[in-house]
Amino acid sequence: MPRLFVAIDLPEDTKDQVLSLRQDDLPPGRWPRRDALHLTLHFIGDVPEAVARAYGRILRQVDAPAFDLRIAGVGQFPIEARPRVIWAGVENTPPLRALYEAVGGALEREGFRRERRRFHPHITLMRFRKPLRRGLASTWLREHMDFFTEPFTVSEFALYESDLQPSGAIYSKRQVYDLGRAVQ
Repeated sequence: MPRLFVAIDLPEDTKDQVLSLRQDDLPPGRWPRRDALHLTLHFIGDVPEAVARAYGRILRQVDAPAFDLRIAGVGQFPIEARPRVIWAGVENTPPLRALYEAVGGALEREGFRRERRRFHPHITLMRFRKPLRRGLASTWLREHMDFFTEPFTVSEFALYESDLQPSGAIYSKRQVYDLGRAVQ
């Protein structure tokens, strides 16, 4: 069964900016490979191939304009507890939220159930096998809290398949969907 998610890929220069963040002050963890950097809109999970094809078709109906976006700030999940994930934030702009809602609505028409958690757009930077001791990432988070990238234009999103490997997940685009040409 394919393991699916819907995401926005990042431009190469934005990936360069994200990967320039120093990791020195963080405990050892899994930093993503360059080709794995993305902004997840919806995680779908494991589905039968027929359902994957149906999701692929229904996403063609998403009608949203292209828009500008930028990465700004860093943080951790869980936010108040011992972190398992360090992330770079993505500005939660009205066009991004509209795309998130349009994709979620299209998937729901095919039976997908959205997560109940609030959408918190981010780029995962590091995962830890065990939660860190409280405060262990504090210095790094303080040093990089003002991190931001240059704005980039989001002109497409994709349905991805994730192949879980011991060395980390391998992501491949099953289908790419163009957004409108006018930047808002």
